[in-house]
Amino acid sequence: MKKLITTLSVLLIAGALFAETGYDIMKKADEVPSPTTSASTATLTIHSKKGSDRIREVIMKSKDYGDVEKSVIVFTTPKDVAGTGYLTFDYEEEDKDSDNWLYMPAMKKTRRIASSGSESEGSFMGTDFTYQDMGDRSLNKYDYKLLGEEAVDGTPCYKVECISKAHTEKDPRYISYIGKADYILRKCEFYDRQDTLHRVLTCSDFITIKGYTTAQKMKMENVQSGTWSLIESKNIIYDEEDIDDSLFTVAALEKGRIR
Repeated sequence: MKKLITTLSVLLIAGALFAETGYDIMKKADEVPSPTTSASTATLTIHSKKGSDRIREVIMKSKDYGDVEKSVIVFTTPKDVAGTGYLTFDYEEEDKDSDNWLYMPAMKKTRRIASSGSESEGSFMGTDFTYQDMGDRSLNKYDYKLLGEEAVDGTPCYKVECISKAHTEKDPRYISYIGKADYILRKCEFYDRQDTLHRVLTCSDFITIKGYTTAQKMKMENVQSGTWSLIESKNIIYDEEDIDDSLFTVAALEKGRIR
């Protein structure tokens, strides 16, 4: 009798483990705690098909206001892109699209970037990342399916298929590799409308700062074109810097206040 009870207990536990759906996993990944404020610098390397590299230096800041997270990216070097800034408001409300602005100092003009559609899927500053990649993707805009489990660089991960409900995106399907222990994204594979692998995002060099697991390197490779872009974060500060609210404005971008 004792053996039967033990067996039933094992089966119930196993059933509970496998009851987690693709949506459950992605929701937990979306709800992983993040710092209230974040400040860092980063080196952006853009690798061309011919093998040449372009190097950019950027400043990144963000602040969570509860109902909205505001973030800004400003290029500092080289001279031809210095002062270019990208401002994003990502809203907590699931059905509310983000607000995005791009400031180009050479044109002395700020342009609103649509949060969905062809413009959001355009190249972010000549990189293999899109404007959409630079923000959060709404959970409600995708259908999810747990495909199984697979290790990424030795880390056990859930393998979750995410399919756009609109089916109009350039990459309407992607597969996320989410760490089983911490629900942190380790890798993402993007498939185009012909369901051919298009791009691969790899996150690496993880460190823990004040309890927040952070990837110091994010590499987006376009397997179809042979190009790739790498963001290497440095000088990361969480929940320390008192970031002025006025920095998260179009006016701050245009006046070059963010340094």
